[in-house]
Amino acid sequence: MKLLLENWREFINKDSNYNVSEAKDINKIAKAVIVKDDKALILLRAGSEKNADRWDLPGGHLEEGEELKEGLLREVSEETGLTLSEPIESLYTKGNTSFFKAEIPQEDIKLSHEHTEYKFISLEEIPENISSRFIKAIKASL
Repeated sequence: MKLLLENWREFINKDSNYNVSEAKDINKIAKAVIVKDDKALILLRAGSEKNADRWDLPGGHLEEGEELKEGLLREVSEETGLTLSEPIESLYTKGNTSFFKAEIPQEDIKLSHEHTEYKFISLEEIPENISSRFIKAIKASL
């Protein structure tokens, strides 16, 4: 799937006037609780990013024309280098944010510039500097 996304972006950017990097974000967000050994993956936001130095879940804003899971897969890949695969469980939607649960694939995590570190946490290890929205999703997943 990751190779497919990379090839698609290359094809679109090379063979048309449409540039994926210029696609407009919309006000819909998809976030994933990625689970490994009863622990959830969290990412630390870089100091230069919105909500700097706070823990985050992988995912982000959808782009125009994207379905929820499509946007989730793209965002997770961009932020972590991971290619999620089914089953991806829809947990719930609150406001403009939809939360999903997935098992970690057998790949190495490669963080984007948006995050500086990652870790897997249990319910007992949830840090203070993380949104209560993300805590709720983590608790629903573990």
